[in-house]
Amino acid sequence: MRFLLLISMSLVLLAAGSLRAQTLVVGNKYEGTVSFIDLASGQEVKKPETGGSPHELIVSPDKSKVVVVSYLEDGYVGEELNVFDIASGKRLKRIDISPHKGPHGIAWLGDSNNVIVTTEETSDVIKVDVAEGKVLGVARTDQVGSHMLALSPDLKTAYVTSRGSDTFSVIDTETMELKSTIPAGDGPEAVWVSPDNSELWIGNNQSENIFIFDTETLKQKETIDVGFLPIRIRFHPDGEVVAVADLNGNRILVYDAKTRKRLHEIDVGSAGARQPASLFFSPDGKFLFAGSQRDGKVVEIDTATWKVKRIFNAGQGSDGIEWSPVNIQQ
Repeated sequence: MRFLLLISMSLVLLAAGSLRAQTLVVGNKYEGTVSFIDLASGQEVKKPETGGSPHELIVSPDKSKVVVVSYLEDGYVGEELNVFDIASGKRLKRIDISPHKGPHGIAWLGDSNNVIVTTEETSDVIKVDVAEGKVLGVARTDQVGSHMLALSPDLKTAYVTSRGSDTFSVIDTETMELKSTIPAGDGPEAVWVSPDNSELWIGNNQSENIFIFDTETLKQKETIDVGFLPIRIRFHPDGEVVAVADLNGNRILVYDAKTRKRLHEIDVGSAGARQPASLFFSPDGKFLFAGSQRDGKVVEIDTATWKVKRIFNAGQGSDGIEWSPVNIQQ
């Protein structure tokens, strides 16, 4: 009996440890730093410097590393990616991607060493081997403001929104071939693909609506007139609801993915987290995280109630958010 009790206690401790071993990584674009937040305590443990204007970032498939872009700001145009170890918070390397400039949207291409990145200032999209630190392939969009990207669930296709050209580009991630350029709304930026790979949702900043495309035909099938600037869009992992960030209204809106009806409205501004932008669902779907650009915070929303649960301190202009089960060392 004592032996069984010890085993049970050990399993409880292991489970508790796994819950503690979770880290949020946040790019602070106004101060050139990266926040590593321990989710158990809610405390920012480390905040190392990175390249200028770190808007977006992506965690490696094994969750041990994070790659951070260096975008652009007044007097600065980035030509590098920075790689950090999540356990220590230390920078491992800088990757020079010149002559490609203004890296912004980024995604990891499955269980490989490769990331795909929009390089806005040179109107292209690049594939980069993070281990080797070199550019493997380039796809020209020849569009203005190729800013954000989203991958199909099978990782074979990248969809890239271009804010200045009112289009999105379709790119084969293996060959880096531009397959199509499709008209969108006025100022397309936010982009995400449904988990079942049937729909592509694109948020249009100036026309304040969301276009929904059939991913097979690339034909627009529906428009949701949201009436606000839909800066980011994320599907819940189960595909049933979609979160949309209202940058200027300081809200997160939740829509039914099938009926398109608005289900929930979360006022994050009154909680001290104004100008929400980047969104990230925890892998189990229990929490939604949103970065507050104006207040340097990250909001944690409980998806069972769609209420704000906690607010974490990050850095100025907290933007891109990623998650790892790796525990950041104190």
